Amino acid sequence: MAMSDGAWAGRPLSTDDASANSQAQCQLESWQDSIGGLRAVHVSPACGLLDGFELGLDVIRVSPATEQAQARAVGIKWAPEWASWQGLRFGVKAGTLSEKAHDEHAWHQSLVGASALARLPLNAQWTLHLNLGRERNKLEQASTNSYAAALTWSPEARWLVFGEVLGHANSPACQAVGLRYWLLPDKLGLDATAGRSNATPDSRSWGIGIGWYGISF
Repeated sequence: MAMSDGAWAGRPLSTDDASANSQAQCQLESWQDSIGGLRAVHVSPACGLLDGFELGLDVIRVSPATEQAQARAVGIKWAPEWASWQGLRFGVKAGTLSEKAHDEHAWHQSLVGASALARLPLNAQWTLHLNLGRERNKLEQASTNSYAAALTWSPEARWLVFGEVLGHANSPACQAVGLRYWLLPDKLGLDATAGRSNATPDSRSWGIGIGWYGISF
């Protein structure tokens, strides 16, 4: 499954946040990951459709194309403002991933899944993010539980540092660290990430990315 491994870095986190863009607010993220001789370029827009509902897309171009399938994904997140308790913020997300090999003309649905999301601010600088989900691999006709946990630290307004662990019940866990620097606070950010999979040789990955937020339509 192309780029589904958590060792491929995220935006900058692969762990999802329990929040959504407001209605008519969008974001556009793009990043490149490298692992071994493979390189993946992601373009990922997301927009708030209604308050609490967000639609996201992810187009993934892998090179060399003969080594991995190309991929595209669509997901919807529901994280209304009222879904909170004792400082915890909650949400849910569901999505599907499709793939196409270099010698194929048709796309094939390879994965469907859903996750419960939670976010807990520990203080003004530290925040804990948790995801628990269930995924169905359509190609292998197998289902598994998924998990992700991330801890973020924002020492000042322009910097975010994080560490996370994520994976599936039947595979080695993946670990990642990274940082974001806001060129324009909460509007335009640059990311750098590094990750690896436990007990997996040659699994170290590196990534750089950019995110533009608060786009109105």
